Amino acid sequence: MSALALLGGEKLCTFERTELWEPDYDRETALCRQIIEERAFSDTGHPMVLEFEEKFREKVAGTEWVLPQCNGTSTLLAAYFGAGVGPGDEIITPTYNWICSFGPATILGARPVFCDIEPDTLCLDPEDLPRCLSERTRAITVPHLFGSVCDMDRIMAFAREHDLAVIEDCAHTHGAKWDGRPIGSIGDVGSFSMQGSAPSGKPVAAGEGGVVGTSDRECYERILAMGHLNRYNISDELTLEPYSRLTTAGLSLSKFRINNLAIAIATVALDNLEYRNRRVQENYDALLGELQDVECLQPVRFYDRAEPAGYYGNMRILYRPEAVGGLSADTFRAAVVAEGASLAGRNYEGWHLHPPYSTGFPYWRDGRGPLSIDGGYEPPRREDLPQAVEVIPRILALPTMIEPPEGYIEAFAAAVRKVADNFDELLPHDERISGEVQRRLASGPPPLIR
Repeated sequence: MSALALLGGEKLCTFERTELWEPDYDRETALCRQIIEERAFSDTGHPMVLEFEEKFREKVAGTEWVLPQCNGTSTLLAAYFGAGVGPGDEIITPTYNWICSFGPATILGARPVFCDIEPDTLCLDPEDLPRCLSERTRAITVPHLFGSVCDMDRIMAFAREHDLAVIEDCAHTHGAKWDGRPIGSIGDVGSFSMQGSAPSGKPVAAGEGGVVGTSDRECYERILAMGHLNRYNISDELTLEPYSRLTTAGLSLSKFRINNLAIAIATVALDNLEYRNRRVQENYDALLGELQDVECLQPVRFYDRAEPAGYYGNMRILYRPEAVGGLSADTFRAAVVAEGASLAGRNYEGWHLHPPYSTGFPYWRDGRGPLSIDGGYEPPRREDLPQAVEVIPRILALPTMIEPPEGYIEAFAAAVRKVADNFDELLPHDERISGEVQRRLASGPPPLIR
């Protein structure tokens, strides 16, 4: 019988718990109790809310103004509206991304144009931006995924040359920086999701919630007018024409107010963000050190000017099937997981290959909409993004660890090494195992939800 657990052997990594860090439940409970006792569930001027806004602005966003909202998808919709994206416009965004990063633009009547990713960083490839540019291009959406930071120097240079807005999606990377500047403050507007709960949710998690930040005054007032009706200071904050002529209801296009119970939870997460980011980075470096002799795994490259942080959704690593006889990434991962090690998958597919973007979609009942084939939408072709098509199936993810139990990092690495050293036992089963993995992926919900 094979030594590999997937083929009937004993699993190598037998830890019951792989994360010992726990949130400060007592403080979360105390702050929530305060909101409940004061009945301050939607008081936008509550001291706890104002303190959170200031701390988030200073510690994370780095922008002149921030606005908490009900979720990260709403902050992206607000960011697009704030940047002036509207009907007939196009936005450029990488295909390896989560749908909520660019989907809100279609609500405003804009159309995503997918660009390629760099095969070693998995970030937006600035070299592909000229191919995606047209007279309708209005903005570039830059997702800083899984803790990585995109090349903001080259992206901003291209955007300024062509008078494009830059929207930074920072949902995964709270606390990250580029050349010393907080991400979200480099483009025109930054969006931060606060979905989930610590430690597995977004870096500053609130159950549901988000923050949008900008240092552009008109962008800020447009976001206020769009979705912050009756905010405590909105009459004083709408100062520019034509927004100053509005009432406290603004444009009343949406109501994006956050529940203050979420602010209470997020306050605690924000206060320990720096500690968690530091510990995750230390454990990631330690794990990479243990895996440096595993030839089939290649760490993702970070730019020299980048300071990664946040690491929502685990840390990407590239699988090299040629080092293990061509064994598929799905089978390799399944074998490592069977050994008791939490090696994750790629999380996202390339959206240019999947509906509604690969097929078009009639948003409105009469067939109109930004993805309407009858309206001139041309679905992207597989060959338009060759680097993404090649590399996405090879993406795996190492776990993020704040306080792992003693010996877990070494045991995880040993499980990976065991599979890599015995890959030949898996080759006869590769097609069957990878097929089963793909069928489960096709039938289940997306593994990550913004």
